[in-house]
Amino acid sequence: MEVVKINKEFIKSVFYQLVSIRSDSNSEYENIIEDSLLRIIGQIGYFKDNNEQFGCYQLSEDVFNRSVVWALLKGESDKIIVLVNHHDAVDTADFGKLSDLAFRPDDLKAATILSTKNQKLIEELESDKWIIGRGTADMKGGVAIQLGVLEHFASLNKTECNILFLSVPDEETLSKGMLAAVSLMDEIKTEHKLEYQIMINSEPYFNLIKEKDIMHQGSVGKIMPVIYVRGIKSHISDPYSGMNPSLILSEIQRRTELNPSLCDVQGFDASPPPIWINLKDRKKSYDASIPEAAVGYFNWLTFSRKPSDVIKNLKMISEHSLMDVIIKQQQSYDAFCMMNHEESHKLEYEGEVLVFDELFMAAKEKGGDSFIEQYSTRLSSVKERLENNQINLPDVTVDLIEFVAGYLDIQGPAVIIGISGPYYPHITNELINNGQRYELEKRISKIAAEKYNITYQSSNYFMGMCDLSYAGIIGQQKDIDAIKNNSPGWDIVYKIPFEKMKKLEMPVLNLGPWGKDLHKTTERVFADDVFERIPNIMVDLIMEIKDIE
Repeated sequence: MEVVKINKEFIKSVFYQLVSIRSDSNSEYENIIEDSLLRIIGQIGYFKDNNEQFGCYQLSEDVFNRSVVWALLKGESDKIIVLVNHHDAVDTADFGKLSDLAFRPDDLKAATILSTKNQKLIEELESDKWIIGRGTADMKGGVAIQLGVLEHFASLNKTECNILFLSVPDEETLSKGMLAAVSLMDEIKTEHKLEYQIMINSEPYFNLIKEKDIMHQGSVGKIMPVIYVRGIKSHISDPYSGMNPSLILSEIQRRTELNPSLCDVQGFDASPPPIWINLKDRKKSYDASIPEAAVGYFNWLTFSRKPSDVIKNLKMISEHSLMDVIIKQQQSYDAFCMMNHEESHKLEYEGEVLVFDELFMAAKEKGGDSFIEQYSTRLSSVKERLENNQINLPDVTVDLIEFVAGYLDIQGPAVIIGISGPYYPHITNELINNGQRYELEKRISKIAAEKYNITYQSSNYFMGMCDLSYAGIIGQQKDIDAIKNNSPGWDIVYKIPFEKMKKLEMPVLNLGPWGKDLHKTTERVFADDVFERIPNIMVDLIMEIKDIE
């Protein structure tokens, strides 16, 4: 194959075009950047001549009519390499008065230098080595890199490998784009009789190790348990005739939040411990009574822990938490009676802990078709509110748990455990069948050292969560069932194409530019990585692995 240098000016032009376009996640703005991506691809010579080889793959039942932008560069091989990225970005609400500058790097740079007291930031921006702006790092830099790689291979007279470029929407929200792309990949594989070799993402990396760049051979998993607690309502002047669900919920939080024993450990890496992101009672208005219910949800990141084990562990933690609160309330009551010179007695509480699957089956057994009909009506209602952005996925989960608990007239104290989307399965080449066959760390380090005198360190997991999670599935059917059966509204309000993911199993790689302050007003990307280093390294890597079985 002839030697053709990467088109640095093409990448630079594409990068600034994309950064200039607002593309807020979960909004109509994503359509605008999709149109621009189609125009950019359509200007590449190969695709001018083969306009049936690129297009839009529309998301089903999407209120914004968003699409996956795809381009298939056909070669002579029966193997195919996937380049995946996302074109949505977080919104600019945090920019305040500077929001108009968020998509104009030069103007934002000047304004930031004048307004910041961060001397390190000023030095970086004045050096012109860093480009500031919303989406520069996350991840329009990565989109530009991959378009540069696509353009490079498309410019060759003879293309020996197939490349599928996928740019997806909604990555910052629910990954609806990538979930749709799984179906597209399945169709392309079947139609063209191709075998997927590797999926390469270009999310930015965080350079915490001096003089070493970072690549990732996997992505961390994320499961989001929703804990619904039914208490016993009473007036605040008579607390021992009731039980506060917030106390039970806070005890579950205490046992899980930042608990290092719940971290996954793989080699020299540990996943961050669970973090709660929502915790509140279910009161609709103020009154002088203990709330009847409280709810919270949190993120539990995984390297290898199975969903079934997460649910089993959480049920045990909830049982212990409930028992401890019952004991604490009894001890408090005994002490209160002593202070009032009254005789104490045993408070009669029969608590229970259920997972949603158990709750749902009990309701189905009780009500049969009548329950299913009522549940379906409720499900249709919350789906409509979700599609209109009136509620989010965890709200749907809470609503359906509360509905089924009400149907069964569940009495407190009780804890019900469900799962809410988005769910990100963990994935790593270490656990993928033949996932280490390309010796990626060795190859990339060699290429980078020879070209740029830089050293790469490999990490098994990209810790920011990304769409590589859907490049395959690690685990057994019981783990898939644990997610499905305990996610209220599964298949209607949220679903993952697990069966199609099984057919896509391939090694994964995140090879992207150095980025800083993602999702902040000072978000920036290292220019050399975007315009030269990463695209050239990626091209050489593809050339090395394209013929490996």
